[in-house]
Amino acid sequence: MSGTALTRPVQRFVTRRPHPLILLDFALAALLCVGVLMADARSGVHHAAAGESALRAGGIVLAALTVAARRLHPRWSFAVATLCAFVVTAVGGAPQISVCVAVTAYTAAEAGEYVFWWARPGAAGLLTAAGVALGRAAASWQAVLVADVAIICVGWFAGLAARERRKRIIATAERQTERERRHAAAVHQAALDERLVIARELHDIVAHSMSVIAVRAGVARMVMNNDPAQAEETLGIVETTTRQALHEMRLLVQVLRHENALDPALAPTPGLADIASLADQVRSAGVDLRLDVRGTARPLPTGVDLSAYRIAQEALTNVVRHAGPVQATLRIEYRTEDVVIDVTDSGPSGPRRPAIHEPHAAGHGLIGMRERAALYGGYLRAGRHGGGFQVRALLRTDDTGDRS
Repeated sequence: MSGTALTRPVQRFVTRRPHPLILLDFALAALLCVGVLMADARSGVHHAAAGESALRAGGIVLAALTVAARRLHPRWSFAVATLCAFVVTAVGGAPQISVCVAVTAYTAAEAGEYVFWWARPGAAGLLTAAGVALGRAAASWQAVLVADVAIICVGWFAGLAARERRKRIIATAERQTERERRHAAAVHQAALDERLVIARELHDIVAHSMSVIAVRAGVARMVMNNDPAQAEETLGIVETTTRQALHEMRLLVQVLRHENALDPALAPTPGLADIASLADQVRSAGVDLRLDVRGTARPLPTGVDLSAYRIAQEALTNVVRHAGPVQATLRIEYRTEDVVIDVTDSGPSGPRRPAIHEPHAAGHGLIGMRERAALYGGYLRAGRHGGGFQVRALLRTDDTGDRS
């Protein structure tokens, strides 16, 4: 049982697929080991004792192994390679072993952050220089000393440069990811805003049209047997209102399907210029509506014009739905920097409807009107007015009022 437990880690190690870079390090270590051993053999030091020769060979092999293990333990590999270089050069071995130190120095500098970045390459250079000075295997050992220290420093600084480049790449990728995240958030928010706009338009179209249709259908049902002519006229109004609502909804659907959703040729954008037609529809529902336009009518910005029309439409729809056949006034006042929409009714003959502050009275219609007014720097106030109800909205018409 214990034998099986011991062989399983060995089997996993043998069968595990090694990383390609690790294989490359082993190949590089083998080449360095063979090359440095050949350079040591040709160094001319034949009178050395057998113990020193074994020490040099062992140090070279161990330094080569640190190259193979440099990605697994960068700092330990650099430290061991430096010690091996000191020992080998101190006993007169080949100074080419400093190449192993330079390779491990590159990996150590590339892999970690250091407070005193100069301390490790400085210590490695001094230790290698001390080994060359003690061994003096070559005639021009001073030049060898400088060359070995330079090779180690080059390896270290190359590692620092590689680390900085990697950090820049990572920072660039993070910035790109952040930009993509912000772009996705902006697209999501734009989709939410567009859905809100569509919901407002659908609510305004459907609520107004259905309210008129419901009232006129009720009238037609009551007079169908006694006054066929009035019933026919009422059904004609229902048909006209239905066709108009379907037309506006069809245009809205085309906007959603069109590749350019802002195409003004497709968008259903009524404005205050169509207010007379709206008043006629409300009158056809039985409301005695008086239209009062004050000031000089002028072209308004498209968004303001549409919002003003929709606010008037929703307020009149509430009159039809909640007050019924009553007297009402729609006043539109054009000012220098804003436009005011005021809808006031005399109130139903039956039980009074709830005030605006009561929870069940504040429906989506009033919320939508407030949002439309706030979008253009204005306000909307709604509440009881005498025995009836009043909705008063102000929308700014200058550029500073546009909050979109």
